[in-house]
Amino acid sequence: MNENRNDLTGEVLAYEAIHGAGCAVVHLNPTPSGAGDKEYDEDEVEVFSGERGVLDNIVSIEAEKTPTASDSGPELWDPTNAEGSVNTDAAPKPVGAYPHARRVGDLLYLSGVGPRQPGTNAIPGGPIHDGEGKSLDYDIKAQTHAVIDNISRILEEAGSSIDNVLDVTSFLIDMDRDFKGYNEVWAETLGKVGPTRTTLAIRALPTPIAVEMKVIAKV
Repeated sequence: MNENRNDLTGEVLAYEAIHGAGCAVVHLNPTPSGAGDKEYDEDEVEVFSGERGVLDNIVSIEAEKTPTASDSGPELWDPTNAEGSVNTDAAPKPVGAYPHARRVGDLLYLSGVGPRQPGTNAIPGGPIHDGEGKSLDYDIKAQTHAVIDNISRILEEAGSSIDNVLDVTSFLIDMDRDFKGYNEVWAETLGKVGPTRTTLAIRALPTPIAVEMKVIAKV
């Protein structure tokens, strides 16, 4: 880089051993005369005795700034904890600043619940598209079952159950393709409980899923 110039003096700012070799951060300055009086191989090597692990610290700081990215969509958040909030590790993390549910009196209001799995963020039945937006085949029945399982876990955390669901608003990203399969799973599960229901067709959801449900239940 310096074409074997020997008119430089400098200071070692940081050093870290890497795989038997080493990496140093140095600050170089030309000498006032514009030329040094020694070749590089004549200099005595100074052993750095300053703070070590500096480079590791830099990497660690940068990692802390990186948002928690989901493998199946946007950044994941820890659920909020306002008064009356109900949250559980048995449900997938939210994609924004809100709780899994909130209790008001004897009623539970659940945030929109999708099929993502807690911990892994996997989508049963597969995502609707890949990371580049290319459409994929998916199983709407598997996704719908997973949504209802997640609803059950949240309700159980609140001391309630799927049998106490009063009203459901469902969102489908492809009504023509998915309504039949979604409706069959509904009949096998929530249909036996008997809540009121509204099903809406929407263009997209924040994560690559095909179905989401918004639930009101009693405690």
